[in-house]
This record gives sequence, C-alpha cells and structure tokens, in this order.
Amino acid sequence: MRSNPRLTLLSDEDRSELTDVLTRVEAAQAALAAAEAEQTRALAEAGAFAARLAEGWTAVVRDRDMALRGVAAEIAAAVRLSDRSVQRQIDSAFALVKDYPATVHCLEKGLITRAHVAVVEDVGRRLPPELRGEFDQLAAEICLDETPGRARADLEILAERMNPRTLTERHAGAFRERKIVRYPIGEGMSELRAVHSTVLIEAIFQRITDEANEVIAAREPQPDDDVAPDTRSLDEVRADVFADMLLTAAPSLTPAGREDQPGRLGAITAKVQVVIPVMALMGQSDVPCDLAGVGPIDAETARLLAGNSDSPWERLLVHPITGLTMATDTYRPTGEMVRFLKGRDKHCRWPGCRMPARRCEVDHNHDAALGGKTEICNLCCLCQRHHSMKQFTAWRVRQLDGGVIEWTSPTGRIHVENPPGQGCTSPPTKTSPTTSGRNGPTRAWSSGSPTNPPTTPTNPHRSERLARASRSRCPRAQSRTSAVDARVRS
Repeated sequence: MRSNPRLTLLSDEDRSELTDVLTRVEAAQAALAAAEAEQTRALAEAGAFAARLAEGWTAVVRDRDMALRGVAAEIAAAVRLSDRSVQRQIDSAFALVKDYPATVHCLEKGLITRAHVAVVEDVGRRLPPELRGEFDQLAAEICLDETPGRARADLEILAERMNPRTLTERHAGAFRERKIVRYPIGEGMSELRAVHSTVLIEAIFQRITDEANEVIAAREPQPDDDVAPDTRSLDEVRADVFADMLLTAAPSLTPAGREDQPGRLGAITAKVQVVIPVMALMGQSDVPCDLAGVGPIDAETARLLAGNSDSPWERLLVHPITGLTMATDTYRPTGEMVRFLKGRDKHCRWPGCRMPARRCEVDHNHDAALGGKTEICNLCCLCQRHHSMKQFTAWRVRQLDGGVIEWTSPTGRIHVENPPGQGCTSPPTKTSPTTSGRNGPTRAWSSGSPTNPPTTPTNPHRSERLARASRSRCPRAQSRTSAVDARVRS
C-alpha cells in the first residue's frame, strides 16, 4: 500500500495551520484545567465554611449536615444544579484539596487534566488517610508524564506497595465477594456482570476475543443472494461466543483442583504476561505481581499460574533498582529478540497507548526497506493503529539509547517515550545515588505550592527516574515514579 504524499510530507502552509490549531487547543486545555482547579478550591472552601458554622454546638454531626445542606442549596440555586449533586461535589472537593494538594496544584498550573485527578483520587482512596500525602506527591509526578490510562497502572502498583496490608491478604477477603449479577437495560436486553479474580476475568476476555477473531477471519462471501452475509462487529461476535460457551460448556466441579488437575487456573489457555519477582516466586515475599496491560495481582495467584504453566518460562534479567529489562533467555532457540522486546516494552510505544505488547507488532524504527537493521536498538512494539500511523502519516520516530523512543510530530514537536520500568521489583535496601539531569528545562515547583516535591533535576529516562522512589519516607512507597522535567507554566 502506497502512502499519500499529502499526509507524509506536510507543506509549510499545512504545518502552520496545524500549529495554530494545536496552540489554541493547548491554551484552552490549560484554561479549562485552571478553571476546574479554581472551582474545586471554591467548593472546598464552601465545605470548610459549613464546618465552621457548626462549630461549638453539641449536635455537631447534625448541625454540620444542616449547614452543608444550606450552603449546597445556595450554590445549587445559583448554578442550576440539584442541591444533592452540589453537596456531593463539595464533599469530594474538600477531600481532594485536603488529601491531594500536589495533584490539585498541578491541575491549577495546567500540567495535568481532570481525568488525571480522578485517577489519583480513585486509586488513593484505597490507602489509609495517613499515607495519602506521601502518595499524592509521588502520584502528581507520575501524572506529569503519563496519560490517565497509563498513570492508573503506575499508581495502582505504587498504592499496593504503600498499603500496610499486602495484596495477598486483601485479595483473600475480596475473593469471598465474587458474584454474578444481572441488570435489565430495556428493549429486551440485559447486562450480565461478573466479579471475580482479575487473572480469570482477563483470561476469559482474551479467550473470547481470540475465538471471536477466528470467527471473523473465517468469514466467506455468500454466493447465495438469499443468505444475508455475516456483518457482526467484534463486540457482537464476542457476545455471541460468550453465550454459546456458557450455555454449551460443562462447568468445573473441582474449583480447587486435584493433585493432577489444578482446576480453573489450569484451564487458562489465553496468553498472558505475568511479571513475578524472584523472591515472590519462591514464596519469600508477597509483593504484588504485574499482569501486563491490566494491573497488579496478588503473589499467591501469580505463583499458581507459574506452577501450572505448560510453556517454558522466560527469564528476564532486570536492573535491581530501576527494573528495566536488560536481557532475556529461554530454552527455545528462536524468537529471543521478540521475547526481549515484548518484555522490555510491555505495551505499544506510542505515547499514551497501553495496548499490551503481546497484541502488538514488532516495528523497525528505521524502515528495513530504507536500510534499517534488524537489531534491538532499531525495534519496538507498536499496535496496528500506531504502526500504520507511523507508516502513512508525517509522524517520525527514532530510537535513542536505553530503548527510549523519540517521536517527532508533523508540526516538529518532539515527544519522548521512555521504556516502562519494572513495576514489581523489590524495593532497594540502600538509598540509590542521585542522578543528574539532561540538558533541558525542568519543572520548578512554585513557592506557593502546597507540597514539597523533590527539586533535584533527574534524568527523564524512566530507567533512571525509578530510583528516586527508593528515597521515599514510606518503605512501601519505594516504587516507580516520574521526575519533574518541564517548567511549571505560570
């Protein structure tokens, strides 16, 4: 397929027009973020005002609630919303400003979006209140460099490390809450929702998706005009496969398995990538393990998967501090480079994309047709969408040292995509050395900032930035984080 020259080689006029549009979008985004931060602070002050009105009275709880209702009603009438909705917004804003000041500060400066804030708030509520200040500072730094979707994966690992109770302990209790519920949604349709182990749900979804793709790939043209062609979408085929499998398959009656049958975990045939620290695999640690592309899972489940695997395990040699994949080996003699790349990249290397590497294509950054070599320093994982975008648009890519991918947009802007660090390595026992920064601007926290983030410039390569978490005051917070590497917009 030939590329369109108009898409791959922008004229000066096209580039100027696109730059103007980009500038306007950025300005609007910054203004919107600042306005949302100001609204959050104002609503938090409304909550504080209601609390002061109730001070000194014996029925503090009742009086505070009445005061809050009154204040919420005043605001609701002015902005034409329900008073209940405004009261919920006040409660949320009060907690947000109190527990996550660094995150609100970044929103106010236009460095992150409201979606980032929602992710921080959602993940942070799983931690005890006394740990949220620590989490807030580390979370704000992570959000500076990541999309909300990627930030969530990092924050979940961080929160698991900081939580005083291990994921294994909490998963044991949560597992007792598994269930299936149904909801009528009208038009003769209903929704079936399952709550179960993350590993099982991910495996179920992957198996259904694989079978649905096989159905679509096997479609043939219908020679008979009287027979309607199969035009079902992937979602429709997935739903049909799901129903067929449930209604025709025999359930497992041995959920715990027998000595020669491991039960449901042993029935997983979908390919998933689970990263398990050696100490956790040996049963000497319960640190959370990483189900690539999904999030943390408990160590006990990861050990069960490891013991039941029929495929050879791929050993990844990772940096003891940063967790960056450095080498890999396996019993099989072929595919070493692909296994290395999928272990290093974990997901598509387009900025912000979280498509798991197992579903990506291995791309030559410098095209092989143009002389690019087939070697690790010229290869990375890209999903089909972004592989095509690289090939048929004016976006350009090159790989720097350490697996860092540098994307250049059609307007000439450079976006650096750092290789994802290993989120499940054991915390270092010693304080790691301070790293030096690259030549370039660094974000400086303003003097009015409500928090005290680290001010030492650090290398923006993720493989080196991860070491900073080892200096955290909380031992469980010694996890991956991002450096502050561009100036705060005033």
